[in-house]
Amino acid sequence: MDIKELKDVAVELMDALKNRGLGEVELELDDVKIKIKSAPPAPVLPVAAPAAAPVATAAAPAAQSEAAPAAVAAEELPAGTPVKSPLVGTFYSSPAPDAPPFVLVGQKVKEGDTLFIIEAMKTMNEIKAPCDGTVVRILAQPGDMVEYNQTVVIIE
Repeated sequence: MDIKELKDVAVELMDALKNRGLGEVELELDDVKIKIKSAPPAPVLPVAAPAAAPVATAAAPAAQSEAAPAAVAAEELPAGTPVKSPLVGTFYSSPAPDAPPFVLVGQKVKEGDTLFIIEAMKTMNEIKAPCDGTVVRILAQPGDMVEYNQTVVIIE
């Protein structure tokens, strides 16, 4: 199996994880073993009810992809430095659909590291870390619309 075939298989496995709400998938072919783990999704709330309790639960991963953009009440956010969207646009966690995310929960970042991209008016805007720290929460899913000044990532 060549590297292009491996890449295609890995992308299909990542899509299966996302579409089926799975946490982990493992595939073994001849002399190749691929294991892919998914980070648990951040809870999301409907935009119309930002002060309400989270609607996402472990029993409803499919509902999360159909839910409105992440909007979390301030009292529910963990301590740390909130990184807010500087403009309205579409949230992207990686530079391309088949690329790994810029950051994952638990990952250490340095000031100036790219955390995510906001696409606005067909322009990709990289949002940088305002400080050094560890990512403790990612409050949006790829493809979510985020509002101006909406907290998207929290760094501790």
